[in-house]
Amino acid sequence: MRYYRIEYEDAIYHITCRCNNQEQLFNEENAFIQYMKILKNCKEKYGFAIYDYAIMNNHVHIIIKPGPTINISKIMHSINRWYARWYNEHYMRKGHFWESRFDSVIIKDDSQLLATMRYIDNNPVIAGLCMDQTDWKYSGASFYLKGDSNSLLDIPETYISLGSTDEIRRCAYKSIVSVAF
Repeated sequence: MRYYRIEYEDAIYHITCRCNNQEQLFNEENAFIQYMKILKNCKEKYGFAIYDYAIMNNHVHIIIKPGPTINISKIMHSINRWYARWYNEHYMRKGHFWESRFDSVIIKDDSQLLATMRYIDNNPVIAGLCMDQTDWKYSGASFYLKGDSNSLLDIPETYISLGSTDEIRRCAYKSIVSVAF
């Protein structure tokens, strides 16, 4: 059964997409890089903001704020379609790449945005893929925690409000991210 998506202007969404049958389909660097390229191309085409993301081996988390002329369903349909097409052609496979359309949760306020970013940035550590959030190069964590460049990300006002300088913001965010679940 398909549920209707709740959408409204200026909404921010935590998106989760899972690989079919929980398969570990992001298993080579090329697969991660291609997904990031498709994200960037779709972002340029549709004009949405990406506040954070983590590409895991069998699922993806993205925080997206759609632009005024596009909805989240169109954005995710495009991203998921292009990536599944690329993956199936590249790895000479057939069938579904994604388990279902995508899950979305509307982020209601600044504290939920920071909590969601914390969850996303800790996901690779919790999954045992790395020891530190900044070690996972397929996420926004190293940008927010170390200041590494990341052309996919748009900095949310919530993050900017954490301090008057980049260093103060990074320290404040690190204290949020390092709180145990």
